[in-house]
Amino acid sequence: MKQYNFEDSNLPKVNPNENLETISNNFFRPLFGTDKFEIRSETQRDKGIDFHIELKKEVAPGKWVFTNYRLAVQLKASESVKTNKDGSFTLQIDSSNVNYLLNNAMPAFYVFFHKSTKSFYYEDVRIFLAALHQKEPEWSKKEKHALRFSKKLDELALHAIYEQTLANGILLRQVNQYLKTPSEENISQGILIDHNNAVYNAADNIEYLDQYGAYLINKHQFNYIIEIEQKTHPRQDATPRFNLFCGIAYYQRGNLYKAIDLLKIAELHSESFDSNMQAALAFTLLNGKHLLGIISKQDFDKEMQKLSESGKTGTYFQIEKAYSILCNARSDISNAFKIFCGTVENILENETNNELRIIAYSKVVSAESTVLLNDLTSNFCYFIGRVTNPLQTKTYLEWLEMENRFLNQIDELVDAANKYEYQIGIANLIIFRIKWNYEKAIHTHYLSNWNVRFFDISAVLDEKTQKQLLFDCIQLEKIAESYDAIEFRENMLSCYLLEFQIFHFLRRDEKAQEIKIKILNFTKEYEFAGLQKQYEEIFNGNTAHQQFINKYTVQINQMQDFATKNGIDIYSLLDSDKFNHNPSWSFTHFFEFTFA
Repeated sequence: MKQYNFEDSNLPKVNPNENLETISNNFFRPLFGTDKFEIRSETQRDKGIDFHIELKKEVAPGKWVFTNYRLAVQLKASESVKTNKDGSFTLQIDSSNVNYLLNNAMPAFYVFFHKSTKSFYYEDVRIFLAALHQKEPEWSKKEKHALRFSKKLDELALHAIYEQTLANGILLRQVNQYLKTPSEENISQGILIDHNNAVYNAADNIEYLDQYGAYLINKHQFNYIIEIEQKTHPRQDATPRFNLFCGIAYYQRGNLYKAIDLLKIAELHSESFDSNMQAALAFTLLNGKHLLGIISKQDFDKEMQKLSESGKTGTYFQIEKAYSILCNARSDISNAFKIFCGTVENILENETNNELRIIAYSKVVSAESTVLLNDLTSNFCYFIGRVTNPLQTKTYLEWLEMENRFLNQIDELVDAANKYEYQIGIANLIIFRIKWNYEKAIHTHYLSNWNVRFFDISAVLDEKTQKQLLFDCIQLEKIAESYDAIEFRENMLSCYLLEFQIFHFLRRDEKAQEIKIKILNFTKEYEFAGLQKQYEEIFNGNTAHQQFINKYTVQINQMQDFATKNGIDIYSLLDSDKFNHNPSWSFTHFFEFTFA
C-alpha cells in the first residue's frame, strides 16, 4: 500500500504567527480570574480588539453580580521583537488602531506576550496617546508609532486595571443619568466631572448648598463650598441662599471681588432671608467693600450704625449695637454696663446656638475688659505720680482681685468652646487673652512711671512682663500660621497686627519692622486696600500704647491744671503708709454664662 505523502498533498499551511496567537491567547485567559472577570473574545470581524472583559462585583460575602463595566484588550505577540537595553520591548502600532480603541468609552489596553519568558506586558491606550500628543501633536497623520512595553501584567497591575475599569463604569453610569433624552431638548442640566471623576449636576449642587450651606458656614467648610460653587454651571436658577453662602465662603478665603459679585446677586432677593442672614449679608458686603478700599472706614462705620439702628438685624448686630451704646457712654458707666448686660441676656434668652452664645459672651468679656481698664486709669488719677509704689496701693490690689475673676471668665469660655468643638472661638479667646496681657502691661507700666507732666517712656519694662509678652508673640505667630493654612486672611492679619504692636511696645524695632513688612505684603497681595490704609495709621504712631500715652497725658494735665487753679498742690508726694484712697468700681458682679 502506498504511504500517504503529506508534503505532496494540497493542505492548508501552518502559519507560525497563528500558532503564536493561539499560545498567547491560551496563556492570557488564566491571568484574569473568573471570580472577578468574564473574558469574551472578539471573534467576528475583528478590527482591532481581541477581547472585551467584563467586571464582576462582590455585593455581599460570596454573592457576585455582572456589572456591564468593561475593558478592551488588543493582544500583540511576536517572536522577532528584540529586547531593548532597559528590558523593554518596542512594537509598531497603527494610528488607525489607536483611534479605533479611543472611539470606545471603555478603558482599553495594549498587551504584549513575550513567548520565551511567557510574560505579558501592557500599556494603557490613554497613556500612550498622551505621550503621542506631547511628542507629535499631529500624530494621527502618521501611519505607525512605536510603543514601548515595560510594565508587567502581574497581580498588582490586574488589580489596578480592575479598579480603573470599575471607576470608569461608575462615572459613565453617573453621566448617563444626566444625559438628555429627545423629549428634554429644552432642559439645561449642566454637569461637571472633576479630577476624581465625580459627576456634579448644577441643580443638585444648588439644592444642597441652599439646604446645608448655613451648617457648612458654621463649620467653616469654606473650601468645600467654593469647590461646589465652581462645579455648578449653568446656574440660572441659583437660589439667593446659594449665592449668599458662596459669597461668604469667598469672603472668608480673601477672594473679595468674587465674594461681592455673589453677595450683590443675593442682595437682590434678601427679603427672603431671616434677620440673622440679612445681617450676615449686609456685614459681609460692607466689610468686603471696606477691605478693598471701595468705601472708607468712616463710611463703613456710618453704614454699620444705620444697620444697627434699622431694627432688621440678627443676634450678632443686636449685641454689637448694645456694645456700641456702652462704649459711647460718657458718664455713669456702671449703669451703662448693667443695661448692656441686661440687653445681652434678653437677646440670648431663646438662643439655642452655643457657638453664637460664645460669640456674644466674648463681647461681654470685651466690654468688661474695657470697663476694668477705664476704672484703673480713673482711680489712678487721684495719686498718679504722687505715690512711691502705686502697684502696692489698695486700688491696684483690689483691681488685681477683679482681674483674677475676669480671667476665670475667659477660661470658662475657652472650656465651653472646647466642649462644643468651636475651634475658631478658642483661637479668638486666646488672642483676646494676649490682647489683655498687652493692654494691662501698657497701663501698669506707664501709670507707674509718671513724671510731673509726662510719662517716663524711657523706663524699662519689668522682666516678668517682657517674658510674658514675648511668649504671647510666639503664640500669635502659631495662630496666624493656622489661620493662613485655612485661609482666614483677615484673622491672620489681626494676629500679625497685634504682634507688631507688642514688639513695638517692647522696643524690638527690628522684629516689629519684619512683621510690618509681612502685613503690608499680605494686604497688597490680597488687595486689602482698606485694611492697608487703616494699618498704615497704626504703623505711623497710632499703636494702642501710643494712643494711651497721648490721650492720658492730655487728660492728666488738664486735671492737674484745674486742681492747681483751685489751690490744690497736686505735685507733692503722698505718704504711702497713710494714703488710703477708696477706689470706685463700675461693677463688682461679673456676668454669668449659661449654655443651651
